[in-house]
Amino acid sequence: MEEIFKNFEAKKAEILKAPEVSGVELSPEEQKELLKNVVYERVMGATYTPVQQQAIQQQAQKLKEEPKERQIELLIQMAFDKDVVEAVGVARNLDNAHLVDEFHDVLVDKLYDKLVEQGKLKQI
Repeated sequence: MEEIFKNFEAKKAEILKAPEVSGVELSPEEQKELLKNVVYERVMGATYTPVQQQAIQQQAQKLKEEPKERQIELLIQMAFDKDVVEAVGVARNLDNAHLVDEFHDVLVDKLYDKLVEQGKLKQI
């Protein structure tokens, strides 16, 4: 999560350097969209070792029989307790594109709320 926050901060600083936004803060919606893009970039660049891939497949198998809401809840917990990339890998192995999209949206919302709570982001 710390790597995601650092990438978020770097991209945010880059945006705020632009003359047309100088002296202006990003809205919560803009911050969430930026955070969503940073998470997406982090996840898309991920690769897994064979051992990690096997663990991801085993986790996905355990979650397959759970209701969708419970799957998302467990994936969010995994993202915060272990690793975002691993949680997304498990979500993808559930073979449900809608679940992956919903998980991504919920993850960004929860991550944003946590960063606000920790004082790393200001809610405007």
